[in-house]
Amino acid sequence: MGQINNQEYSKPAKRKLFYVEDDEFARDVVRRMLADNFEIDIVNNSNEALLKAPSNQYDAVLMDINLKGGLNGIELTIELKKIPGYENIPYVAFTAYASHTDKETFLAQGLTHYISKPFTKADLLQKINSVFENK
Repeated sequence: MGQINNQEYSKPAKRKLFYVEDDEFARDVVRRMLADNFEIDIVNNSNEALLKAPSNQYDAVLMDINLKGGLNGIELTIELKKIPGYENIPYVAFTAYASHTDKETFLAQGLTHYISKPFTKADLLQKINSVFENK
């Protein structure tokens, strides 16, 4: 009989997501939907995002478009892309703006992916996983 190898196998590290959302209910729902599959840091405005991002390295940014009290999601995306390491990561627009022209506008202005609210857990997981398929 062969000897059993007791070497521990570690799970691959969870992808680290940065979620910028000003709605408390939405933050809670998304945190619960993604917690088993991703590490997620959440802030509720653009000022907090600009303070937190430079000292962390995230694999993707989930961005509410209609942020209140400061920069909106498009403006914040432009500012985050100026931070070293954030130039080419995925930026996913999370928005209630759901028309085809809205999606095209957001993608043309620097966001790389789009998901409209409301969404199911399956929709959200599929979309987030898809942003990493070619990474």
